[in-house]
Amino acid sequence: MPSSGCYELVISRDVWERIMPSLVDGQNELAVGTLRRNACGERIELLVDDLQPSAPGPQGERFPPLADWGAIVRPQPGRADSVADWALRLRPRAAQLSAIVLLGADGDSGAWDGLVVQGNRTRPLAALRVVGSGMLRADRQPPQPDADLTSDALTRWSRTRGALGDAVWQRVRRSHVALFGASRTGSIAAFQFAALGVGRLLLCDPDTLEIHNLDAMQGVTEEDVGRTKVEALAERLVGCRPDLFVQGLACCATDARVVERVRCADLIVTCADSDTPRLAAAMLASRLLKVHLDVGTGVTAGESGERQIAADVRLFVPGHGCVACVGGLPDEEQARYEVLAPPGALRRARSRPWHQQRAGSLVTINAMAVSVAVQLWLDLLGGHLPSSHWSRLRWHPGRGLEIHAGTVTARPDCKVCQRVPSNGHSGQ
Repeated sequence: MPSSGCYELVISRDVWERIMPSLVDGQNELAVGTLRRNACGERIELLVDDLQPSAPGPQGERFPPLADWGAIVRPQPGRADSVADWALRLRPRAAQLSAIVLLGADGDSGAWDGLVVQGNRTRPLAALRVVGSGMLRADRQPPQPDADLTSDALTRWSRTRGALGDAVWQRVRRSHVALFGASRTGSIAAFQFAALGVGRLLLCDPDTLEIHNLDAMQGVTEEDVGRTKVEALAERLVGCRPDLFVQGLACCATDARVVERVRCADLIVTCADSDTPRLAAAMLASRLLKVHLDVGTGVTAGESGERQIAADVRLFVPGHGCVACVGGLPDEEQARYEVLAPPGALRRARSRPWHQQRAGSLVTINAMAVSVAVQLWLDLLGGHLPSSHWSRLRWHPGRGLEIHAGTVTARPDCKVCQRVPSNGHSGQ
């Protein structure tokens, strides 16, 4: 167990909602499952892939000697055992790391306590997080709202805060967004996240800014041509939000540096014009229990020459689908090869120039799609979006906007989002 840092237990909402009824109605006192670790600087996330009801008693012997495992306990009424008492009762093995969460601590049905145990060392669990609708979070020491804001800052954010409600805006402030694609839709998304008050933003894009990017890439000027897109965009963002922490990585989504930075994100966003970053983001989201927001737009020419203006916006929560199983990867085999190929491997095919794939791009449909996408994320934070969601937008010249939208679910045999990780520390 590290001598510094803190531990957070992270669980998907579908697993949480599946196991809680049996604990609340008294059918079971205990649910257990394996954990994976995700190191985020001084913070370590303990990721829960699944939980199963279990009879009270020693649990360490159920798992391999070096496995990480966790337990959520809700004692029968009238029992006043502490989380330390339960740790003794569950008896983790010496080399195992176990996280034990006690619901209803100290006789308060709304209280919780948590402990991380490894050998003879223990540490209080810093937070319990549920990834999904509402993005619930319970901290051992709740942060002091607005403690770091000046009176001018409070005034600056008053209208956004009033529109979102304080609880949702505080979740926005604490959010760390990783954005793949820093060009047309990506730059619009970056400025919208900044305007909402997001605290940290990671930009990933390997490309250099060219003259044809200027018509619809927000914030940049002719002086930026020749610079990397992430560098130019980050500079403009900080100019608008000096308090925004922005990192820029001028590399592709499969680069190892990206994986390390994305570990700490709460939301992964893809605004890319190829399948490779979409699939890479989906794999990371599944592996690290992150929310994935994908935006794709295009203006194409139909067989008779008419322009087709459309966009797809998809928000995926863990366990409820991904870009691989819900749809949207025209050449999944090629994307999978590029994601999984070792460094330096030859590309199987060269990507076609943009004008061979579509007629062009419009800032109007890009802005519309991004606004729908970011609003879906806000709905998720507010608890209004129960599951993964897909919105398909199509603009008919002279007639206006057509929208088809609804919830989506995972394909049971999906190798990306329905993969069951092995025991141990595979998340590290």
